[in-house]
Amino acid sequence: MISIRNLKKSFGDHLIFENVNLEIDKGDSVVIIGGSGCGKSTLLRCINRLEKATEGQIIIDGADIQAPDANVELIRRKLGMVYQSFNLFSHLNVMENMILAPMKVLKMPKSEAIDEAKRLLEMVGMENRGDRMPSQLSGGQKQRVAIARAMMMKPEVMLFDEPTSALDPTMVDEVESVIRRLNKDGMTSVIVTHEMRFAKSISTKVVFLAEKSIYEQGTPKEIFENSAKKLTRQFLFRNRLFERTISKNDVDIYSLCSELKNFAAPYGLDRRQMQGIELMFDELIFPFLRIDPEESGKMNIRFLAEESGKDHKIWIEFPFIHTNPLEHECLDELNQKILRGYTKELTAACNKDGVWEVQAKI
Repeated sequence: MISIRNLKKSFGDHLIFENVNLEIDKGDSVVIIGGSGCGKSTLLRCINRLEKATEGQIIIDGADIQAPDANVELIRRKLGMVYQSFNLFSHLNVMENMILAPMKVLKMPKSEAIDEAKRLLEMVGMENRGDRMPSQLSGGQKQRVAIARAMMMKPEVMLFDEPTSALDPTMVDEVESVIRRLNKDGMTSVIVTHEMRFAKSISTKVVFLAEKSIYEQGTPKEIFENSAKKLTRQFLFRNRLFERTISKNDVDIYSLCSELKNFAAPYGLDRRQMQGIELMFDELIFPFLRIDPEESGKMNIRFLAEESGKDHKIWIEFPFIHTNPLEHECLDELNQKILRGYTKELTAACNKDGVWEVQAKI
């Protein structure tokens, strides 16, 4: 369906990527991952020539969109694009957003466009919101409308540029479910995402961009479970690790708790596990931040989501040279009992540097 050959993209003297070669077959779900600034979105935009590559070929269904004489608009009609910022027309309601392009570009009769819009809105669970303005919708609802609107043009390939990155974690799943349905129905898709759980579950092929090119590509199992390359393994580990160093005099404990919960949300924690995170803050971190600063100093909070997606661990390191945090008077017997009720394991140990560390598994 799409063949990318020896693709290079530079902005002036700044090289984004080079020697990119990728084959995308009909029905494939290709996920592009990589660090910030590695060129993921630029590569996606090159595919539909919102960005023109510096060198190389992008052949879509037999036509090279890079060719000087290419009918870019005709080729681009085969490609639907969904952005992280939704890009709905704010002055039009949902139905008007849906029917504008097919009527203008495809010359679709209005009645036919409305019927098709109703069908697609029903597919994404928005059938009763055709008269709503974008400002009346949540982020997840806006993105579902944006996906349905792209489908109105009857594309053969869907391009998703971080479709969930602008969403609250509670809305991510509703958008991911729509994309899964499209893929299940056979839609060819190319998805740029930083959600590794989603990438692993939805992809038929994973492309990891690093060092100005495709560093590694393969099946989800090959990349996420049996990666042969060091940088890939390091990248995947960093995406499962949340680390913050905090101190008594410079921390917003409630903001920090919310930040950790948002990080943990994509890993499918249930309500009880989320409550466990809150309790770790309420019963352990917050009390110890209020005691004498000479004793509390700084602490490092780590959250590691294991690849299985079933077990999740939180490490909280307390630099108490002479104190076991679980035996400190700040944590009474009742509070410790409550905390243990929300954790599978709760232990404290003194490391070789004389620092007490608490390890909790939720």
